[in-house]
Amino acid sequence: MRPTSMVITGGTVLAGPPESGRFERADVVVAEGLIEEIRPPGTGGSGGAGSGAAEPGVTGPEVLDATGRFVLPGFVDTHHHLWQTTMRGLTAEWDITDFLWAMRTHHTALQRPDDVYAGTLAGALAALDAGTTTVLDFAHIINTPDHADAAVNGVRESGIRAVWAYGLTATPGAEAAFGNETHRMADVERVRLTYFPDEASANARVRMGLAANEIGGVPWETTRGEFRLARELGVLLTAHTNSVPAPGAPPEIAWLHHDGLLGPLQVHAHATASTDDELRLLAETGAAVSSTVETELQTGMGWPVFARAAGLGVTVGLGSDVQSNNAGDPFAQMRLAMQSENGRRSRELVESGGLGALRGTAVSPRDVLHWSTLGGAQAMGLGEVTGSIEPGKAADLVLLRHDRLRHRPVVDPFATVVLHCGAADVDTVLVDGEVVKREGRLTRADEERVIGLVDGAFRRLREEMERAGGVRPERPADLLERLTERMTGNAPDWAWRA
Repeated sequence: MRPTSMVITGGTVLAGPPESGRFERADVVVAEGLIEEIRPPGTGGSGGAGSGAAEPGVTGPEVLDATGRFVLPGFVDTHHHLWQTTMRGLTAEWDITDFLWAMRTHHTALQRPDDVYAGTLAGALAALDAGTTTVLDFAHIINTPDHADAAVNGVRESGIRAVWAYGLTATPGAEAAFGNETHRMADVERVRLTYFPDEASANARVRMGLAANEIGGVPWETTRGEFRLARELGVLLTAHTNSVPAPGAPPEIAWLHHDGLLGPLQVHAHATASTDDELRLLAETGAAVSSTVETELQTGMGWPVFARAAGLGVTVGLGSDVQSNNAGDPFAQMRLAMQSENGRRSRELVESGGLGALRGTAVSPRDVLHWSTLGGAQAMGLGEVTGSIEPGKAADLVLLRHDRLRHRPVVDPFATVVLHCGAADVDTVLVDGEVVKREGRLTRADEERVIGLVDGAFRRLREEMERAGGVRPERPADLLERLTERMTGNAPDWAWRA
C-alpha cells in the first residue's frame, strides 16, 4: 500500500513541464499519492507532511533520500503490445512483412490466456523496472473472453498506470469465440462493466481503451463503427495508421477525416506514411501520434514521423512497441529518436548546402524527454494526471542516479539524463506515490515466479511454432498483393480504388 505521506529529499528535481521546466535542488512532498508541494530543500510547511517533529503517537512521513539522483516524472510509453513479452528477442531480424505474416497470421493464434497473462505482467514489470510508469497497452490478442480477462489482470496486477486498449482484431486461425462483430462488442461491454466501471475517475490507475482493426483490413463500415464506439464510450482509441509506406497505400488519415472520425483521445501509432496535410488534420482535430522509432527503423515502416508531426502541431509521444524485439527502455527510444532525426536533417542540409549549412542539431535532449513524459501523457489524455512534477498531479516519479563515473560531471542535466543515463541507473520508481522499485530492485517478492511464467510460456510456444511452420514461417510470394487487394476491397465506397 502507498504511504499516506512522503518527502523525497536531497535530489535534483525536474520541476514543471519538461519543455519549460528546470532542474533544481528541492524536496518533493507526496500526500495520498499526489504531489503536494515542491519546496526548497530542508524546509517544512506548517501542519503538512514533513513539517517537523510529529505529534506524540503520530507516525511521520516516510523520507526518501534522493541524494545523487535526479527526480524525474515517470516515463510514458504510448504504444506497446505487452503480451508479446513471452517472445522476447524472437523478432530481432524481422521486417514488417514478417510481423504481418508470422506474428499476426500465425503466432497470435497460438497464445493461450496463461501466455497472455504472463507476457502482459512481465512486460509491464520490465517497463516499470526501466522507469516507465504509464503505458498504452495495445492488446490485439483478444482471441477469447478468457484472453481479455488474462490481459486485464496482468496489467492491473503489475501496478503500472495504463490505458489498456481492448483489441478488436480477429486472429486468423484462433478459436472462433466471437462468431461475429456483435459477439465481440458484447465482450467489450462485459470487460468494461467488469473491470472498468469507474474508469472516468481521476483515481483510476488502469483505464480502458479500444485498439482498432487495421484500417483497410476490415470493411470500412466496421472501422467507422469502432471509432464511433470509442467516442460513445468516452475512451481512448488507438490504431496502427498509415504505417506501411508502400506504393498505392491508402490515405488512411484523409479517409478518417472525410467521415468525421478524427478527434481527441486518439493515438495513431507510427503514421510514417502520412503526408504533411494528413498530419495537419491530426493537429486540427486534436488527435495524437506515437512514434516507435526502434521498430520503425528496423522493419521498413518508413522514417519516424515524430519531429515532422510535432513541427506541424501534432501532440507526440514515443513508444517501445514490442518486447519480442526490443527492450521496454525509454532511454533507448529517446536516444534513437534524437539521433536518427538529427542524422536525417543534417544529411539533407549537407547535401543541399555543404557543411556550412549546418546550425547545430534539429532535436535536443529536452525535446525527447518531453515526448517521453508529458507529451506522451497528453497524447493519452492524461496530461492533467501525470507526465510532469507539479502540485496536484499523481506522484509518478523516477529517482535516477547521476553519481557514478559515467555521469560526471553533470554539465547539462537534460543531456545527462538522455545521453549518459540508462535503465540500469533507475534507482527508485513510484506510481501513485507507491514505491514499486527501491534501490535498484522491484519491490515485488515474486520476480522469480514471473520469470518462470514467461520462460515456461515461450518453451510451450516454441514447440507450437515448430509444429505450425516454424518460428519464422516462409511467407507467400504474393503476400503484399493479397494485402493490397484486401485493402482496396475494404475502401470506403466514395474513395479512390486501385
